[in-house]
Amino acid sequence: MRQQSNKLIHFSIVICLIMMLIPWKGWFQTLQPYWLALIIIYWSIEAPKQCGLFVAFFYSIMLDVLYGSLFGKHGFSIVAMVFLISKVHKRLKMTSFWQLAIMIGTLLLNDAFIRTVIDWLSQQSGSFKINLWPVLTSILVWPWFKYILDRVRHKF
Repeated sequence: MRQQSNKLIHFSIVICLIMMLIPWKGWFQTLQPYWLALIIIYWSIEAPKQCGLFVAFFYSIMLDVLYGSLFGKHGFSIVAMVFLISKVHKRLKMTSFWQLAIMIGTLLLNDAFIRTVIDWLSQQSGSFKINLWPVLTSILVWPWFKYILDRVRHKF
């Protein structure tokens, strides 16, 4: 059972990595949800032993390589997010649907803030501007995302 669960976790994370690489045109690109963070949040809450800090770090470093971004930028922000989730994952499983959506939004906002600070410190962007559109679209996608993953997880 655990072997199937591990395969499902890694397969779903790879699918989300591929979804992050889909090229969107124009303003759709600014609206793209942060798929990798959503899937890692989901698995960190539902299966914290199988999707911990190492898995989050490995796949977020892969995202850095695929995006060609500063090495460790996504790694640091997602590992910080998973660390926070690991401290309260039992409480997050017990919260109501809307409270969980607000908490996911807070975690994603923290993630966006960390990545913006890293960009600002490395002088890749001259201004300190947080892009909130991916956070908002990720919050809107979260209920459907969680529903679909819950259904898939219960089938396996």
